[in-house]
Amino acid sequence: MKGIYSLTAFVVLGLTLLSSAVVHAKSATGSRVLVLLDSLAEKDSYSQFWQQLEDRQFQLLFREAQDTATTLTYFGESLFNHIIHFAPKSSNLGQHPALNNIQLVDFVKKGGNILAASNTAASDNMRALAAEFDIELDSDAVFDHTNYVDTHDKIATKKFVGPSSIIDATQIDAPVLYSGTGLKVGQLPLSTAIMAAGSDAFLAESYDKRTKAEDTVTLAGTLQSRNSARVAFVGSINVFSDEYLTASVDIGSDKLYKKSGNEEFVKQLTQWTFQEKSVLKVVGHTHHKQNETEQLDWYRVKDDITYHVDISEYKDDQWVPYHANDIQLEIIMLDPYIRTTLQEIPTDTKYGRFEANIKLPDVYGVFTLRVNYKRAGLSYVLAEDQVSIRPFRHNEYPRFLTAAYPYYASTGSMIIGFLLFSAVWLSTWGGRNSAASKVKAN
Repeated sequence: MKGIYSLTAFVVLGLTLLSSAVVHAKSATGSRVLVLLDSLAEKDSYSQFWQQLEDRQFQLLFREAQDTATTLTYFGESLFNHIIHFAPKSSNLGQHPALNNIQLVDFVKKGGNILAASNTAASDNMRALAAEFDIELDSDAVFDHTNYVDTHDKIATKKFVGPSSIIDATQIDAPVLYSGTGLKVGQLPLSTAIMAAGSDAFLAESYDKRTKAEDTVTLAGTLQSRNSARVAFVGSINVFSDEYLTASVDIGSDKLYKKSGNEEFVKQLTQWTFQEKSVLKVVGHTHHKQNETEQLDWYRVKDDITYHVDISEYKDDQWVPYHANDIQLEIIMLDPYIRTTLQEIPTDTKYGRFEANIKLPDVYGVFTLRVNYKRAGLSYVLAEDQVSIRPFRHNEYPRFLTAAYPYYASTGSMIIGFLLFSAVWLSTWGGRNSAASKVKAN
């Protein structure tokens, strides 16, 4: 059995590596996707979603969540770049040798991305997985008094609360259909809520028209880990279904939407989660003295230096220059001694160049030149250089200090006075003795 398991993993690895060599992925991290389902019979319910991913050159491998032959790695090499977790009801995943929550968290730590969808019947294992990423899944259903289609638990919303780098609301014309549970996004700065229900929505076991909506109900949330791996949770698996992707939306308003906004929402969400957009990378970073080009390992206190950092953004399947006005450089020795905003310089390259002209602090020691750029929805940028700052050598100090001119003048006047006094003294010294001797002689 172990031999068959190893052979299966080897075949999967070979096929995935071969296909990745032939097909160029639009994702910045790879195209291999593992799709976990409660049952393979549910696969056809999301056929348009699968087709959308395949049109973007993703390679999908479908597996039942309970299949113990499924593995994420082979001899330490990851078999997949992304995971779609559409198995909220599978309660035995905690005992799965390769798909338990510890292994999925480790998958993210190694740079993998996860898209998970749930519903009101989510298992404890799914809730525990969400909690690992600072997201709490509710157990009640979402209802809405006003913004619903057919039934109060099939709500429609256009309330996008996340940054445009994740979901660009201007590109979604129609409301998103949603039926499922809500979730709560934690306080970690790595976590971001991206979609919420309307002001009349609430969570409950069943609909009651007398129930008042109080707190905002969050429907989808994301987390980007410190290594820029991405995780997205949606409280409704139906959002991705063929029924919701093609359904019309009539919420009793004057305008009837022939097609819901689910298709565009799902597209943008998966583009962000699978790192097809909002991905930044540092192309290079240099520093040198002003009016010079050589990068040094050491500088002198109060030297004037120039710092450059080049950053690209992955957008529309290619690397393009990144534009921003809030990138900062810190010069640190335990604490920042200097923090300044970098200015963008126009270039004709595929990266944006940012520059700062700085006078180094009047403190010597080992300093770190750091650009630590973290913005919600964008992959994190970290560029560091370590340099030594030395004091003046004995022959580098100025010969005369302006502030010491009064002391120079007093010293000079004392010398001149001493010389004049000495001259007068010497010129008159012995005069009285010679006069007295002449008197005695006479």
